[in-house]
Amino acid sequence: MSLAESRLQRTLTLCGLYVAQGIPWGFMLITLPSYLSYEKGIGDAEIGRLKGIILLPWSFKLIWAPLIDSVTIRSMGRRRPWILLAEVMMAVTLLGFVGLGDVSSSIRYLLLMYFLHNCFASLQDVATDALALDVLPFHEQGQANALMWASKLFGKGIAAAGLAVVLKYWGLTACVSLQIAALLGIMLIPLCLIERPGERRLPWGGSVTQEVEAPSVRSPIIVLREMLRGFSLTTTAMYVVFTLLSLLGSGLNEVVTNTLYTQHLTPRWTAVEFSTAAGFYATFPILAGSWMGGWSSDRYGRHPLLIAGLGTYAVAACLFGLNSSLWNVRPVAMTYVLLSETLAAIISVGFISLAMRISWTTAAATLFTTYMTLSNISHMLGNWLAGPVRAAWKFGVESEAADLRSYQLTFLTVAALSLVPLMFLMWVRPSEVDRKKADDEARRLLESASAEPAAQAG
Repeated sequence: MSLAESRLQRTLTLCGLYVAQGIPWGFMLITLPSYLSYEKGIGDAEIGRLKGIILLPWSFKLIWAPLIDSVTIRSMGRRRPWILLAEVMMAVTLLGFVGLGDVSSSIRYLLLMYFLHNCFASLQDVATDALALDVLPFHEQGQANALMWASKLFGKGIAAAGLAVVLKYWGLTACVSLQIAALLGIMLIPLCLIERPGERRLPWGGSVTQEVEAPSVRSPIIVLREMLRGFSLTTTAMYVVFTLLSLLGSGLNEVVTNTLYTQHLTPRWTAVEFSTAAGFYATFPILAGSWMGGWSSDRYGRHPLLIAGLGTYAVAACLFGLNSSLWNVRPVAMTYVLLSETLAAIISVGFISLAMRISWTTAAATLFTTYMTLSNISHMLGNWLAGPVRAAWKFGVESEAADLRSYQLTFLTVAALSLVPLMFLMWVRPSEVDRKKADDEARRLLESASAEPAAQAG
């Protein structure tokens, strides 16, 4: 049975592929920065740049998307060939870490290899999202998006906590070996399944249906034209602005929270403690929040979910920033980590669901990928802002009091940045996309009806 025919198979496949994305994501964005912050005392600016370089390849999704829409091995399905290629190359690039010694003394090489790894991770992400667009019926999208995102965060959380312990006691080679084994194991899912009836698992052997024998190459000019047409609506253009602003606050928050906890609290949180909190402990509320987000998205709509998520995130950051006397109280500090991670997951579920909802034209996969790319750019810019924002709020003073004040004002900045995107959400109306799609369909039917008499006359 194919993915198009089985809801269970497509759900498990998409979730498995998102777990594969989450495993190295957890190590790169939580475990490694926490280790460098706690063990080596690396500050906000360096951690922000580190995360920014790691996230940079995800901007290449704008290149991958039209390529995936234009070229494939059609007999294997529209997306599976790209997914399998990406999974193999993700595992291959991780081999470059084997035998690497002290992490802190090889940071440039480490960044280079993770840059290469994430080039293929971003390819896998684009191909997986395109597959979701192809095989998910409209009524499944909300819950499926929630499960997919929860799967990524589950992989991220388990990897962040588990690999922090592995890194501490057994080193980087052991961390990488576990990641390679996990990626190759997950690759068996798309290798064994097919997208639609009549397709092959591999390019050779067997026959394919006439439908599957469609051309494997599509003109990129057509894809580009359809993409530009997709963004010509007020709704889609305003969602671009919303997307670019949506993760500035959370990107800033995750960097300053890391350095605050591992360097300035009394007692300091160890790298393993912070990775376990932001990874393993946060996994359970994140899964619950993602499920609730998907359910709420389907029942009440994407807009209310995004307003509630971003609004609550802003309130939480504001309250935390205004109550610095409680930062050293472990339950309070733990609650903020868990709450911010959970709210970030809810926001992501709403964002992905709405992006998928308003992606239209025959280049819908490219439109959706553009939104996801801009979201990663927003995240990256938020990370990068950590150093400059904290430095600005010190007002040129170097003291313990100035450090405390800068953190307080930075959390208030996080709150403000989380509210700004909501001003643009009011211009995002899925009904506008529906009307345009209906107009296009009516025009197509009219042209088809007009062509039939001409063909009969000929």
